[in-house]
Amino acid sequence: MTLRSLYSGISGLRAQSSAIDVVGNNIANVNTTGFRRARLTFSDMFYNTLSGAVGASSTSGGVNPRQVGLGVKTDAIDTIFTQGNTQQTGRTFDLSISGSGFFQLTDGEGGAFFTRAGNFGLDEMGFVTKPGDGLRLVGRIANVAGTIDQNTPPAALRIDSNTLAPSVPTDNAILGGNLSSTTAPSAATALNSLVSLFNGDGIPLGLNEGDTVRIVSGTYNAAALTAADFLTVTRSTTLGDLAEALREDLRTQTGSTTLDVNVSSDGAVRFQISSETIGDLVISAFSSDGTEKPVVRAIFGDGDLDGDIDVAANSTTDSRAMRQADATSSTEVFDSQGNARTVITTFAHDTRNVPGVSETLLTGIFDDADRSAGITTTDPTAVVQIISGTQGATALATDLLTITATSTLEDLRAALEAALTNVTVTLQPDGSFRLTNNSGDAITDLRIGFDPDGAGATAVDESVLTRLFTNRGYGITEGSGGTDGFNLAAGTAGETNTFHQDAHINNSWNYQIVVPHDITTPPSAATGRLVFQANGVFDNYGLNDDGTVRTASPVIEFDPDGTNPENGGVDSLTIRFDFTGVTQNASAMTAAIFSQDGSPVGRLETVDISPDGTINGVFSNGSSRTLAQILLASFANEGGLMRMGDNLFVESSNSGEPVLGTPGTLARGEIQGGELELSNVDLAEEFVNLILAQRAFQANARVITTGDQVLQELVNLVR
Repeated sequence: MTLRSLYSGISGLRAQSSAIDVVGNNIANVNTTGFRRARLTFSDMFYNTLSGAVGASSTSGGVNPRQVGLGVKTDAIDTIFTQGNTQQTGRTFDLSISGSGFFQLTDGEGGAFFTRAGNFGLDEMGFVTKPGDGLRLVGRIANVAGTIDQNTPPAALRIDSNTLAPSVPTDNAILGGNLSSTTAPSAATALNSLVSLFNGDGIPLGLNEGDTVRIVSGTYNAAALTAADFLTVTRSTTLGDLAEALREDLRTQTGSTTLDVNVSSDGAVRFQISSETIGDLVISAFSSDGTEKPVVRAIFGDGDLDGDIDVAANSTTDSRAMRQADATSSTEVFDSQGNARTVITTFAHDTRNVPGVSETLLTGIFDDADRSAGITTTDPTAVVQIISGTQGATALATDLLTITATSTLEDLRAALEAALTNVTVTLQPDGSFRLTNNSGDAITDLRIGFDPDGAGATAVDESVLTRLFTNRGYGITEGSGGTDGFNLAAGTAGETNTFHQDAHINNSWNYQIVVPHDITTPPSAATGRLVFQANGVFDNYGLNDDGTVRTASPVIEFDPDGTNPENGGVDSLTIRFDFTGVTQNASAMTAAIFSQDGSPVGRLETVDISPDGTINGVFSNGSSRTLAQILLASFANEGGLMRMGDNLFVESSNSGEPVLGTPGTLARGEIQGGELELSNVDLAEEFVNLILAQRAFQANARVITTGDQVLQELVNLVR
């Protein structure tokens, strides 16, 4: 019996010593990142049966078995995988797992290791490694488009610091801010760029880089001037440059040393000569494809309704005035190679008169330069008449309408439609007449004028009314000098110039967008109009050619090639400019391009890691792209993993095979970046376990001591 107690005590000492070892190891690793504490459990050993059990009978009760145990043994040392607390570190590649799962590491030779310690970093080659031993974190690498193919085998994760984000060409530009309704127009100066100028009413000149400015015709001392280009426009060409180039060309052609051209204080081009005279000087501008710029031609008129400049000897004559933009903003857009291209947006308040409507009285008709059409009712025989013109072989000269105090544009429209055969005449929302020729006879040189006393209008009437009735693009404001009548081929439609009321437009602005472009290919739709509601909210983009309201945002197409040859070969840019966020209120001028969706080539600057393990690269151009994804391993029995030291586990025959997958799926937890999971050791609990093991060890030692004393007494009995 005493020997059995000695054996039990010895086994107890051995078992409690193991318990102290386990507790000691737990305490030693209380600060080890990702450490999982161990728990030792005991089981009793086999028993010496002194007598077996006896069942009960009718005369006596049953007898329990009599057994003496032979000590204790270690039953299991379990790894406890409860979640540890986390500690914020702020380091990108410090990772913790919230939930189950393990980071898988590889040694590059086929070995697979697993850990909960997420203190990773990048080595010199960009691999995500465990710094203590150089093992590499396993996951999947994204392709150049930022897509991860779930069918590709896992591999060591590498973050290439030289990764570039491709450029994104600009497709959309969003404008916002305010156009101040209280801003007073400012006269152009010699320093203003031609490509950003407006006429006196706020209409863009429409000049682009590569356009040419030309003397179309004119005389000097009655001798004809040579028609020739005298200036090619660039983005930096100023109004002063234009005046200087015109002066030099005129001096070269005439031999004059006194002729001068400069810019006046009110934004006009001023001509000055001594004893010479200049007559019928017509100046206009043309794009590279030969299209004329009618607003420029109209600028070079001196106000006498003949569409040209006349300078008498020893005098000065001014062209029509020009305005600088009321608001200007610039931003960078990006082409297909990521080159930054500067885009300038200019705005000018539209100060023209309001377009006429059906009820507008003919006595209150003006052109867009505030000049009256001259229609009066002082004589009861005053009429509006067709001065000349033909429809096919039929002469059209006739009186159209006798003027009264109540005569309106609708009356004139109806009279004109009645005088023409199979022609529909409509008054457009922009105040112009639209003539649709439904017959097979063309209308040629149709001229309409006002006869104030019934004596007949002149054959070539220089009145405002006659010039309003020329084809749109000609006339007093847009360039022909009124020398052409209205012409309309059979089966086509055409518009006259605009009839205005004597009231200024308050809620309209015009814009011009200046873009870099190949000088042989001018940009499309670079000018336009913005119309606002009375409360200052954007309403529409003006009218289409057919008179309908334009609601679609303008799309500008231009080819940046040619402006910077070393960056040639890029695709044309097609950018939609959205002005709907712009307002018109009595506050500060803040209108500008607020954003655009293009970007240059970007360099990898930082990375961030999502809970699903996705590693996203953030690039210098503001874009982001998926670079890789960390995978987590799960096991059927994580308690069966073998510890290898260095916070590592390896697969065992009882753990099951690792199943790699996306964090946050199935039994896998999520990844948290910038923090580490600490040891799950509870120090207070371990101290309690240590005390219990100590007490048990002491008690077992007493058993051995007592057993030894009993044996000594037994020996003494023999003596």
